[in-house]
Amino acid sequence: MAAPDTPRILFLAMSRNQAAYFTRLAGAMAVEGVILQAKHPGRAPLAPALRWLWQRRAQWASWLRFRVDKGRVNAGSGGVLFRFGLMLRAAFCLAGAMRDVRQARPDALFMLNGAHYKQRVVTAWIKEQGIQTMFLELGCLPDTMALDARGVNFDSEVPRDPAFYRAYQPSGEPVTDKLVRRPPRKPVGDPITLPAHYVFVPFQVYDDTQILIHSPWLRDMEALYDALLQSVEALPPDHVFVVKEHPTSKRDYRALHDRHPRILFANANDTQALIEHAALVITINSTVGIEALLLGRPVLTLGNAFYNIDGLVSHADNVAQLREVVSAPGQAPFDPGLVRHFVAWLHERYLVPGRIKHWNDQHPVRMRQRLDDILRGELP
Repeated sequence: MAAPDTPRILFLAMSRNQAAYFTRLAGAMAVEGVILQAKHPGRAPLAPALRWLWQRRAQWASWLRFRVDKGRVNAGSGGVLFRFGLMLRAAFCLAGAMRDVRQARPDALFMLNGAHYKQRVVTAWIKEQGIQTMFLELGCLPDTMALDARGVNFDSEVPRDPAFYRAYQPSGEPVTDKLVRRPPRKPVGDPITLPAHYVFVPFQVYDDTQILIHSPWLRDMEALYDALLQSVEALPPDHVFVVKEHPTSKRDYRALHDRHPRILFANANDTQALIEHAALVITINSTVGIEALLLGRPVLTLGNAFYNIDGLVSHADNVAQLREVVSAPGQAPFDPGLVRHFVAWLHERYLVPGRIKHWNDQHPVRMRQRLDDILRGELP
């Protein structure tokens, strides 16, 4: 499909902040943009949306899965009436999308993340109309965004074949290895004195899509801790696990802090320093894995990560495989050449510089280039 000279884009905004960002982005990219606010979609015929949804009621559970699971882990509602109410809200949003598509005839639907139930419903209908989807998400490198036709994170178009990256010729653009510091949500105490030899394990946000959707065998951070507990004796005798809770997590993990003398918590220590001195970094699927590669450390993933690429990182699907890798953390594979080419491709070809709250002049320019590439079918 050839990219039109002036693409017509339907932006699906889940908040006022997103609506403001999309409005600014549409103007700076020089596209014909229509902003659909999911919470307040405006007046539109509801019957066609209700009829379409009822005909596809077998898909409701999959569309609602993330919202229901997020409510479950936060002690929220999840019953039949609750789920029916969610679908009714989705119907109003879908009615607005049907109206805007009929009036604006967009070339693409543009949204952040895509896991929200209203986004899932609108996306399913949009695909039936043959309209291109585009998913925006915070990038895995500092101060970047990702724009992808298929989805975000593990669902993205990022190639998984190491040969693809080995064949890529980097242009030499510098990539920063200074990590973004995230302020903690609650007091974290004082830094600990780190042991000489350790494996670093950062916790993730327990109700994020990365855990609720893309972590098949570890459903929360307590399960991750239990996996470490079952693996700690496999570590070399002079090694320990060092854990850091996610700074923005709402959950309290103090009950885990003193359960085992070889599993230490370092919530006040600097993440970059924790990575730089670790023998191995273990993550379910967070961007800390990419940050560790940037800093020259081997990585073991435990969940579905878009960077689960043979030769780039190690991967474990169960405790037995985890024990095998941590028994010799210093021997975990690390290929500097593959890492360099992979990071260069992300930086030079895939990711867009700038973020919603860190706008720069290159942000809309590169976003428009990426948008045109997707519309032309030049993927990823």
